[in-house]
Amino acid sequence: MRFLGLAALMAALVGIGAPLSSDPAQAEEIYSKTKFWLCRLPDQEGGMITAAISFTAFSQDGTRVAIAAEGRTIHICETATGNEIASLVVPSSADDDDYLNFLAFSPDGKRLVTASKDKAMRLWDIASGRELARLEHQSPTYFATFSPNGARLASSAGDATVRLWDVPSGRRIAALEHPSGVASVVFSPDSARLVAGSADGTVHIWDAASGSEIAVLRAHAKAVREAGFSPDGGRIVTASTDGTARIWDAASGRALLTLRHESPVLSAAFSADGTRIVTGAGNDGHVFDAALGRETAVLKGHEYEVIDASFSSDGTRIVTVSGDNSVRVWDAASGGAIAVLEGHLSGATFAAFSSDSQRIFTTGGPEGIIWTKLTAGRLPDGVAGLWFSDFGTPEEPLPAEIVKTMCVASPIKINSDGLIVFYEALDSTHPPHPMLHMRCASDLTCQIFPEAPGQGLESQGIGSVSFSENAGDLCLAGECRPIARCPAVAWSAEERNSGFVERWEAALGLQ
Repeated sequence: MRFLGLAALMAALVGIGAPLSSDPAQAEEIYSKTKFWLCRLPDQEGGMITAAISFTAFSQDGTRVAIAAEGRTIHICETATGNEIASLVVPSSADDDDYLNFLAFSPDGKRLVTASKDKAMRLWDIASGRELARLEHQSPTYFATFSPNGARLASSAGDATVRLWDVPSGRRIAALEHPSGVASVVFSPDSARLVAGSADGTVHIWDAASGSEIAVLRAHAKAVREAGFSPDGGRIVTASTDGTARIWDAASGRALLTLRHESPVLSAAFSADGTRIVTGAGNDGHVFDAALGRETAVLKGHEYEVIDASFSSDGTRIVTVSGDNSVRVWDAASGGAIAVLEGHLSGATFAAFSSDSQRIFTTGGPEGIIWTKLTAGRLPDGVAGLWFSDFGTPEEPLPAEIVKTMCVASPIKINSDGLIVFYEALDSTHPPHPMLHMRCASDLTCQIFPEAPGQGLESQGIGSVSFSENAGDLCLAGECRPIARCPAVAWSAEERNSGFVERWEAALGLQ
């Protein structure tokens, strides 16, 4: 297959830019950024399609992203490639209704629910593009969530009701009345119960099969902004603007602990093992022992209110988002800052780690970003060194002078820590300079960068590399070519006396 030259490859990769945040040398972890904006679809002139975006959502496993654009069009794309896999156009019975309020994936990523100004939620099958059901409210709808098993859907609207639906049939099971607006709705891990926090400070628990009310939790003096179950479903944590987060027994509704703060609490979540809770209050995050209620760490650094916070699946890190437009990663034990990630144009409102804790998903209204941790992936022993693109064949190998030219003017430097750097010289009198970088993991899959990988630098694509003794294959942006190890360069006396060799070695970091 023909392999693009570096200049052509740089032009083909989308959106090359500079890092957007703090000095990566000051961070303990480095994250690349992939921002999704209409799946990066080219138009007929080869440019980029642009449109106003109203909402972005990721699937639970992070493999898909759905983007709601003007004209009520939804683009569904693969996050690994940016390729569009489906497109939906949502009808509306309302005037002046050009944008969707909300959308969400089912747990298996095969269905999508959309919320609209026309008082209807619609359930879609992504593969066929077919509308499965129209779910009616009495006022514009703003939010919906699937149960973990995908069998139930809970939705809320401006009429202060929560409606419970059977997903396979689209049948309404119950309309769950609230005395005031609903701020948070979530299912228990076993999908058996539903909890909602409301503006009047009460928390309601319902049976998800029948819609019957199980308990009403009354202790908060002001609005409950968020409510959620512990991983085992045995407890509930609630966050309130009264400056407290409270832990409850989910079966009896009995209050267990009160976690006091000096500011309104906007978010609260359990760790994956249920032993800790992280809250967002004022400009800080707070970590508590979930059994004792003792504060164990304070996460300080945001300039505005912390809107959302969650633990990584292994419990070692916490991610927070704030109105200051930054995403921050913290050590969950000490509260120390690990990384500051900047790239949202407005404050993000949602943050979550992937199941393997290597990626972070953040959304803020129209924007969706995946932050991928760049881990040092040690490559196989013996591969470090200079390589070149070997376009010869066993029958017609490249002449020695061509090999020397390629190894001197456009070498590929492979480092044992997984960093691969492509060099290219302007002319024969100048040493080469870096043109492209790849950061490869131990499984030899790689991300492509225009510069040395740094905090918040946007990955321009994916690649891979393989080795067999002194030969190998290198793939970038879907195109592959063979590579071979450079032999020792036979320098001429003129090259040495002119100082070129010394400058060349310095440029490649070989001194």
